[in-house]
Amino acid sequence: MKNKEVVQQVIQAFLDSDVEKALSYMTEDVKMGWPGFFDLAQGKDAIREFFANIPEMVSSTIGDFIEEGNKVAGTGTVTSRGEDGSLKKSFFCDVYELQDGKVKEIKSYMVFEQKQEA
Repeated sequence: MKNKEVVQQVIQAFLDSDVEKALSYMTEDVKMGWPGFFDLAQGKDAIREFFANIPEMVSSTIGDFIEEGNKVAGTGTVTSRGEDGSLKKSFFCDVYELQDGKVKEIKSYMVFEQKQEA
């Protein structure tokens, strides 16, 4: 499987809330973080714990993929439901670094939609 195909599978698994499937494509010591915001502890357990506590995803789309060497960037959107029932749309660009066909690092960049006044 090519690196781009691996990342497509990982992103689809995350969007389907199938964290175990996503983790099956990762190294044991995988790193994940949101630059300028926070990093998770290294390893699959930290990713499991993080995704166990995210808001409910109600819709998502996958956008573009760009591959360069052992790095793949994937884009998309997610709409989630907050604890108060409100919907929040976000846009992501995740940069994946792979080693021997497995994801070893994910850097996620996320922007939340801002309501614009007329």
